[in-house]
Amino acid sequence: MKFVLLLALIAAPTLAAPLASDVGRYQACLALVKSAPERAVETAQAWRIENGGVPALHCLALAQFARQDYPAALASFDKAVHGSVAAQDGKAVTILSQAADAAMLAGQPAAAVGFLDTAITGPGGISLSPRAEASLRVTRAEALVDLKREMAAATDLDAATKLDPDVPFGWLLKATLARRMGDFKTAEAAILAAATRDADSADIQYEAGNIAAAQGNDQLARTAWIAAARADPDSPAGKAANKALIGD
Repeated sequence: MKFVLLLALIAAPTLAAPLASDVGRYQACLALVKSAPERAVETAQAWRIENGGVPALHCLALAQFARQDYPAALASFDKAVHGSVAAQDGKAVTILSQAADAAMLAGQPAAAVGFLDTAITGPGGISLSPRAEASLRVTRAEALVDLKREMAAATDLDAATKLDPDVPFGWLLKATLARRMGDFKTAEAAILAAATRDADSADIQYEAGNIAAAQGNDQLARTAWIAAARADPDSPAGKAANKALIGD
């Protein structure tokens, strides 16, 4: 179950509003993250040495993430988080969420859970919207699954889909986890809820096939897998569906 909610670097200026009075320098650094991550790393490092504080650390973390140096990004996000919480600048939840993404990609789900635990509590008195909390809980559920804490993950997914029924991946992950736990009634209800929101998704069609196959309904499984393969044949779900069809 790998649906890490990756950083939307292309929207970094929107996700992370200016963290210091030097807005222009921060925005210029973020622009480099999108166009030239290596240069952004150099720029942010130099700024950090000049006591650039949280903005420099945040830009450095985003640049390291952009060049897929996830362990380094994780370390930089961690420092930025502590600085943001101490400064009470209102940006800690955003940085914590991004730190969790980096932790997952660095193969450290326990660290991701730690960041998300803090984010969900609303550090510094930050009040989370239902949509924001739902997204954080979905990401934490994935990390919890990696830690073999399925019941805790299921609790997060239940809460997430109640907080925001349209939360990305929420119903799909709930269906996948329920299937793995042998709760087919919940799995079927969740995959139906997912399909009503995105009927043409290869991921959803593939999981629908998996749920049907797990219950011995080979005809329904085959129909769903064919739909998944046709919806997006080059995607991981489309390729997995084709493989399942060949094996079938």
